[in-house]
Amino acid sequence: MERESEQERIRELLKGNPKGLTIEEVSKKLGLNRSTAAKYLTSLVVSGQADMRTLGPAKLFYLTQRLPMTNLLSLASDLILILDQDLFIQEANNPFLSFFHQTKAALKGVRIEHSPLASYFGGEHLAALTKALEGEETAFETRFENEGSIRYFRTKCIPLVFEEGGRAAGIIFEDITEMKQYQHDLEEQVRLRTAELEQTNTALKKEIAEHTRAEESLARNERRLRRAEGVAHFGNWEYYHEEKRVFVSEGMRTLYGISGNEPTLDELGQITLPEYRPVLGAAVRDLIRENKPFNVEYRIQRPVDGTVVDVQSIAEYDPARKAVFGVVHDISETKRAEDAIRKATKQILLLNSVTRHDILNQLNTLLAYLDLTKKSAESNRAILDLVQREQSVAETIRRQITFTRDYQSIGIQPPQWYNVKATVAHILETTDLGGISVFIDTANLEEYADSLIEKVYANLIDNTVRHGGNVSEIRLSYTYRDEDLVILYEDNGTGVSPDDKEQIFERGFGHNTGYGLFLVKEILSITGLSIKETGHYGKGARFEILVPKGAYRFPEPSL
Repeated sequence: MERESEQERIRELLKGNPKGLTIEEVSKKLGLNRSTAAKYLTSLVVSGQADMRTLGPAKLFYLTQRLPMTNLLSLASDLILILDQDLFIQEANNPFLSFFHQTKAALKGVRIEHSPLASYFGGEHLAALTKALEGEETAFETRFENEGSIRYFRTKCIPLVFEEGGRAAGIIFEDITEMKQYQHDLEEQVRLRTAELEQTNTALKKEIAEHTRAEESLARNERRLRRAEGVAHFGNWEYYHEEKRVFVSEGMRTLYGISGNEPTLDELGQITLPEYRPVLGAAVRDLIRENKPFNVEYRIQRPVDGTVVDVQSIAEYDPARKAVFGVVHDISETKRAEDAIRKATKQILLLNSVTRHDILNQLNTLLAYLDLTKKSAESNRAILDLVQREQSVAETIRRQITFTRDYQSIGIQPPQWYNVKATVAHILETTDLGGISVFIDTANLEEYADSLIEKVYANLIDNTVRHGGNVSEIRLSYTYRDEDLVILYEDNGTGVSPDDKEQIFERGFGHNTGYGLFLVKEILSITGLSIKETGHYGKGARFEILVPKGAYRFPEPSL
């Protein structure tokens, strides 16, 4: 009670001093200490009952100048509804009551969702009122249907403060039905007028059609520009070959280091380094005449600063427009990275080769000493067994090191086309088959594979010889599977047990080194080929090498 009493005294004091008082003046006039006066004044400002402004070093407080809410509501022609912080209706002006056919007595003190207005105020209105109570103003459009009449309103939900300081929200409906109707009528008039003009003015229709075509052409060009800039990140170009005219985007200007007027074809050609000009010219001609893919890497020298830049250009030909459309981007960083990787790989391979050579030399020396030890220990069975185990371990190390030599070579050289029959025949020249017959029925089949493809067939043959059992023949043939091709390697030996069909391609599985078929799988995977074993145990092994479309061919035999 003391607080309300002191605040009332301060309000009366400020009412008598409309120009405002400082904290010190209020403190002296009411006999309050300074901190108490400051506290009450701040409370009045927060509750909206007083305002404060700075006057030099002092703060000046005065009563808020405001009209009574009922007076404000009566002055407005818009529909206004005032709610407290719990969404209970507190005030509604006459236009609002008249539109909704309500009385103030029926609404005041009723929560809005329980009031006669509940069917009009949906989730959007309640969400906006909640935001207003949190201090956020929102605006949106509302459509009300009342007694068969449809009205449109521009709706605002605004935060308010009651005179005693409590939070409130106001919702204001500005009737825009006439404006909407006017807009609709205006659109209808424009439509009718346009129809009249289209019917009576042939020349104008033609001009509009030409203008539309020009806009569509411009839109297509802009889409191409955005597509090229998005894909290549730098620039695009168009070449109209009949007119010998070229267009370049701003991105390409920046990349090529050119400015000023549209460059000519000769000017662009001079920027390309001389050794690449014939390649570019041939690629453009092949694209236009034969629709061959255009994907060219070349180098340019920017005239603006003399910098040499590696670039890549990809293009397509539009016969309808007789134009070549292309994108170009800077690949200098990629080239530098490739060179660095190539050099690092070469150094690593050299180091591995030297290290492997040294280890093998030491292993050979170790095996020689073990052999001497074995001969000198023939009378001592225990030592002889130990030496034999040591020899076995050393041989395993030798095979593992040899495997690392083969494995590191996978993917080093670019893939090429290899004739299957010739590859297998070359292996057979140096392989002891122990009387096994080999039949090759692959015609002139070639596969696109890694340079180690010979090791694939060598390992399959070695697998047959070592583990096939009583094998008398090996057959190689092929068949088709949809658009792919399958190379079949079959023998008539023991075959592979069902439990081992998947494991035989895992590293370390097997009775010898455990690397042969693992190496086969890895070599094939370089160019997208795969292998699996599908034979029947007891009838022989059957390996299927799946060669996808594009990785096999049957070239005409050379004369």
